Amino acid sequence: MKCNDIQHKFTGFLDKSLTEVANSEIKKHLKSCTNCNQELEELKSFLAVLDSQEMETPSANLRSNFNKMLAQEIETVTPKVIQLKLQQDWKSYLKIAASIVIIIGAFLFGKHQSNIPQIVSIKNENQEEVLALLENSSASKRILGVSDAEEFTKKDTKIIEALINRLFFDKNANVRLAAAETLSKFSSEIIVRDALIKSLETDENSTVQIELIRILAKIQEKRAIESMQKLLKNEETPQFVKQQVELNLPNLL
Repeated sequence: MKCNDIQHKFTGFLDKSLTEVANSEIKKHLKSCTNCNQELEELKSFLAVLDSQEMETPSANLRSNFNKMLAQEIETVTPKVIQLKLQQDWKSYLKIAASIVIIIGAFLFGKHQSNIPQIVSIKNENQEEVLALLENSSASKRILGVSDAEEFTKKDTKIIEALINRLFFDKNANVRLAAAETLSKFSSEIIVRDALIKSLETDENSTVQIELIRILAKIQEKRAIESMQKLLKNEETPQFVKQQVELNLPNLL
């Protein structure tokens, strides 16, 4: 096994979630590889720093207001059902077409129905694992959860809500930063765009601010213009954050 393959399994190795075979392979490799030993020690140090920071518990009012905002956004983005009025002359043709579709659909459903429960079960299991990691008391585990959430290439409301929750309420700036980066992949959702803008208005960490500015400019979110202009006018905004705004703001104007 090559060094890259070994190093990709270090998180699971430290988390003791690998199989005995995989653990043995890593231990065997570490006995003869100085480079991988160094990588492992650096990862341990990094995770130790993250774990040393306590998770912030938001006030009841803050969480209540956020949940209300989230519920309103979800209600707003619910797709409307449009009733189509069919022409009288097409009815007979549509009945024939519908019959053909039903027959083909029944055949395909019968062919694949044995696989569906297994696929759904695996998806739900992965979702529960990611959600559990995102709520873990360890910052390193929460970052691992954010990283795993990237595998959900399609919209998953529970995953997105959990990521937004990390973006707003996580005390650890590295977790908020990772959550922002992952959420940018779901920027087609209006609730995600709203969360990114709101976070830019409320997060006081300059590293997170810079990443949010970069993301909002990249996804061409023009509603962020006002928030960026406020950062420019604010005397307490660090100069390097203002420079990032000046660099990206023209792309939105």
